[in-house]
Amino acid sequence: MQNILENHPYIQEIISLENQNPDRLDFHKKAEHLLSKMGADDDFLKLVVKRNLVDSGFLNQKWSMYNIPFFYIYETPDFYLKIHFFPKMENYVKGTAAHCIHHHNNYILTTAAIFGTGYETILFDKKVEVDPLNLKSKLSISKHFTQAEFPVHRIDAWEPHIVFNPEKFSATLQLWTPDQKRVTDSLRFNPVLKFIKQPLRKLIYLLGMEKNFGIAAQKTYQWYVHNKQFMAIEEDVYFKPTREDVGPLVNDFSIQTICYFIQNKGLVDKIFLTEVLNDVRTPAYYKPYIQSLLDDQKIEETFCKNEINIPLKTYTIQDVFDAASSN
Repeated sequence: MQNILENHPYIQEIISLENQNPDRLDFHKKAEHLLSKMGADDDFLKLVVKRNLVDSGFLNQKWSMYNIPFFYIYETPDFYLKIHFFPKMENYVKGTAAHCIHHHNNYILTTAAIFGTGYETILFDKKVEVDPLNLKSKLSISKHFTQAEFPVHRIDAWEPHIVFNPEKFSATLQLWTPDQKRVTDSLRFNPVLKFIKQPLRKLIYLLGMEKNFGIAAQKTYQWYVHNKQFMAIEEDVYFKPTREDVGPLVNDFSIQTICYFIQNKGLVDKIFLTEVLNDVRTPAYYKPYIQSLLDDQKIEETFCKNEINIPLKTYTIQDVFDAASSN
């Protein structure tokens, strides 16, 4: 199905910028102003809502606590645009980690704060030392800031970083690209290759060609703090519980979060939402929240989890500072 945003001026402009700037960092820099314009344009955001709620792929996806609530905007083999939602803590404690320190492998991310207070974040030097025997690690802080200070910022490929839970519900509009153009980028859209993805990965790892193909290392780490020491944890181990956390409660959480944003950002289009409510393709768990939007009934806020999947369950920004100073 054709993306209804295909011919929108913003999308045409960002496609043009992408074509004119093969260097990925140049493309990101020149697209910054567009991300802010998109996020400030409620008419455009109403089209983003429509683009998702008419898309069977979005409607029927399998939500999990790993797959945080989001909206698609636009995607090509060279870049993609999304909106991510960040619920606050039910009982806010400033400087509480939202997840582990991590990087996005070979992906560059430019993110624009478009709603709420935004979050606090720390970036680290790319060079990280991990002791493979005890997983003790050394990381150095390179930048510390809030989205209020830098509403648009960029995270480079392989750059470790951490987000701390926002004081208020927040949303960001994001541009993602690989760090460089590769002839293999279009392969992730190939439906035939999806069936042989794992055997292909094993061959690539065997040949030691992960970076040539722009895929994650065979063993990828994330980091947290314990006793003023950065500790590594394998990514697959860290994400296993959230990837397996699926079902009706997660479905409700995801759609309630999305509809909370629609209501509080003022993006309710009652004519369109009536069509969605009456469409037989709309999953049943969407409908109570859509009905609330139509009836002007307040949708209650959702909250993030206070604990994350590490041995100590939580850590703070002060823990990060203490570990960095003891390196």
